[in-house]
Amino acid sequence: MKNALLLCAAALLSTTFNAQLQLSTPEPGEFTTVGLGGYITIPEDVGLTGQAWDFSGIAVSQSASFGFLNVDSIDFSESFANAEIALELGDSKFYYSYDDAFRYFGEVENQLVISFTDPEEYFPLPFNVGDNWEDTFASTFGAAGITFEREGTVSSSCLAQGSVTVPGGQVFEDAYRVNMIEYWMDSTFLGTYEVFAEADYWFVEDYPRPVFGNVSQTTFDTTIGGEPIVEESSFSVWMESYTLGLETVDQVPSWSIMPNPARDEVTILRGNFQSPVECVVYGLDGREMMRELIRPGMQMSRLDVSQLAAGVFMVQLGKNQQVQRLVIQR
Repeated sequence: MKNALLLCAAALLSTTFNAQLQLSTPEPGEFTTVGLGGYITIPEDVGLTGQAWDFSGIAVSQSASFGFLNVDSIDFSESFANAEIALELGDSKFYYSYDDAFRYFGEVENQLVISFTDPEEYFPLPFNVGDNWEDTFASTFGAAGITFEREGTVSSSCLAQGSVTVPGGQVFEDAYRVNMIEYWMDSTFLGTYEVFAEADYWFVEDYPRPVFGNVSQTTFDTTIGGEPIVEESSFSVWMESYTLGLETVDQVPSWSIMPNPARDEVTILRGNFQSPVECVVYGLDGREMMRELIRPGMQMSRLDVSQLAAGVFMVQLGKNQQVQRLVIQR
């Protein structure tokens, strides 16, 4: 009887210790669409493994798309020398690595560069169920002639493992629930700006970003001698689609699009190819939006994009050419 109990205990420990989260590094050219909805109350887990989380009943309020870029192919790459990949969302770019830890190196918003002297490490990889992690991060950056000092902390706990169903009904097996508590403060001679955030994220090994998250955040904007202005926000966010199929964006493309951003028409400049080439425009969700055949011998071709809505698209010229981004403004 004693041996049987020992065997059961060993099996249970084996199951627990083998449950560990490992993230994959995204490749340039991959992109994803996420949905946003209301914040929800998540019940306590009843165990470490074998959980079943169902968030299929959340209504979509809006969607957003972002893509991954080669760090060396974009501006300000010298400020993020240790980053493996950049995530682009609108006018902002965020720099990450996924080697022995999930790390964040900073961001660029328009021309504002926030590069961490001490990167933020969310958790080591692999991250085991039951593990806890804490890290500090720091940055010094300037904007409008003002120097900002940022200091912060992040703590992460890998709470449980199981399956998660996201809004729309897609089920992700072997998902890991990670609770994160983050605090950071920007200080200047004018005052401070503080952010407190707590989130539950569900990660799956096949994807570099969470497949579901439930986030609450409070900010305190305080000027010297003044009262803080407090703002609160909360929401849920989840992965609606993830696309791998387009070609990697090279650092030196062999063709270009002008103007970019564009409104109603673009000009495609390319080499003097000896065979017809198809120009295909994709949405960030991977759907084909338009297709046009470019005749052989044409080095400059005009493309009518007036039917495209405002947003970001991916343009592929032929099967063996680099994919490039196109921004439409209305």
